[in-house]
Amino acid sequence: MAAHDPDHAPDAREQALPTLRGTLEWLGDDVKRIAAPVDPDLEATAINKAFDDGPAFLMENVAGYPNARLIASLWGRRERICRLLGVDELGEIKNRIRHAVANPLPPVETEDAPVQEVVLPAAEANPFRLLPMVRHTEQDGGRFFGSGVHCISGEWAGGKSQLSFYRMSFREPTVASINMVPGGHGDQIAANHHDYRIPVTVNVSPPPMVEFMGLGFLNSAIYPTPQDEIGAAGTLQGSPVRIVRAKTVDAWAMADAEYVIEGHIVPNQRVWETEEAEALGEQGVAMFHPEWARYMGRAYRARRFEVSAITHRADKPIYYVPHLGSVWQWIPFAAANYYELAERIAPGLVVDVTASTALMMWGGIVIQVRKRRRSDEGLQRNILEAVMGIARGMRLVVVVDDDIDINQPEDVMWAIATRVNPHTDLFTGAAQSKGHAYMPAERMGVNEQVSMFEGGLGIDATVPLAAQEHFRRARYPVEKFDFTRWFSEQEIREMKAGQSEYLRFMGDSGLA
Repeated sequence: MAAHDPDHAPDAREQALPTLRGTLEWLGDDVKRIAAPVDPDLEATAINKAFDDGPAFLMENVAGYPNARLIASLWGRRERICRLLGVDELGEIKNRIRHAVANPLPPVETEDAPVQEVVLPAAEANPFRLLPMVRHTEQDGGRFFGSGVHCISGEWAGGKSQLSFYRMSFREPTVASINMVPGGHGDQIAANHHDYRIPVTVNVSPPPMVEFMGLGFLNSAIYPTPQDEIGAAGTLQGSPVRIVRAKTVDAWAMADAEYVIEGHIVPNQRVWETEEAEALGEQGVAMFHPEWARYMGRAYRARRFEVSAITHRADKPIYYVPHLGSVWQWIPFAAANYYELAERIAPGLVVDVTASTALMMWGGIVIQVRKRRRSDEGLQRNILEAVMGIARGMRLVVVVDDDIDINQPEDVMWAIATRVNPHTDLFTGAAQSKGHAYMPAERMGVNEQVSMFEGGLGIDATVPLAAQEHFRRARYPVEKFDFTRWFSEQEIREMKAGQSEYLRFMGDSGLA
């Protein structure tokens, strides 16, 4: 485990990150505070969507909830995520994640927990009155909870800690459904303890690095057992996460969260996610809310969750508005997972891994390789097939050479258009393999309820090592010239601002 240096002087970022409130102050003008009333029913999520890739929003006046505030889009902008993680470029975060998982900083237990300033036992803990749950679209099946980091710890997580967001639907004040990602560590824990009541805390707006770990994922084929994810969050924030014993269950809660729901997952009991789904008696038909694939999600019978208490801060706790469709917090985890996999298959071959805004979660990834010797030829396909095999429902995997900028989707498309032999460089994954019900195409097979997947597409857009001389990219020596000989600095800025992102990249690099 990583050792915490007590003599280390924390910088402004490290001082801010242990609480959401400190982080919002540190972010300054990158947080837009809204004083006018905002309704959690459609209005909050409309603001979030309309100004995606913009500032974070702190909504100070929540209609119907005078003692609550809303935080939206904290993770909705690439530059802000880089700032939160202390890096210059998004591509650097994957190694921060890998280091943090390998070198967790153990949390510290405290009895001074702001999140337990108000403690409401089950009989008084009405989530409908306390939590400003949002509705995303007019087609949603209701207002649902998807705003907290579920923490499973102790013996249930093999002595480690597992953090994840799971969607929940409160059918009664003390009973909810909990829909766990199939095949993930939480799903495995529930399956392995099918006949037990698993104690859990659901932490709303915890320290941002705890939330970041919960929003991400660690592929269970690469990391077969739960890791110390609270410890990883501590390493990422630069100081131990403060934890506190829950009031009513044998579990840890994040002491500096805004709300905590305490309770138990009951794996051997199922609850319909919506009243309409229950009335229909069919899974995957009634509307739920938008899902990661950007289609409308559907309602199912999910595991049962029983509430034993809700605790929260006394001073206007801040409720997290889930952002379905944002990819900036997901891309670093995809890169970390599949870079780690590639390093185990062929150390040093892969240069980088990323996705794009169109390749949403489980939608696809792009892998950049540098072939160094003849024996490297073909290993890019081993990696491609391995990714397609271990990632349920992976739709697209593209492998390119290191002369392609994988952060420029049009450059990747250029490589596909000019370097792919359609007879030898296209691969399909195993048909009728397991996918995700959240993708419509995977509900349309022979058996809709088991999420059958048609296999996905793999593309090897690399150049054979022996042919690389024939594929040398044309390049203009733009870096050799001082353009202020012909234009003012202002004129140069204006002309650059008028270029599309890809052509600006081409112009700056000199690539034809």
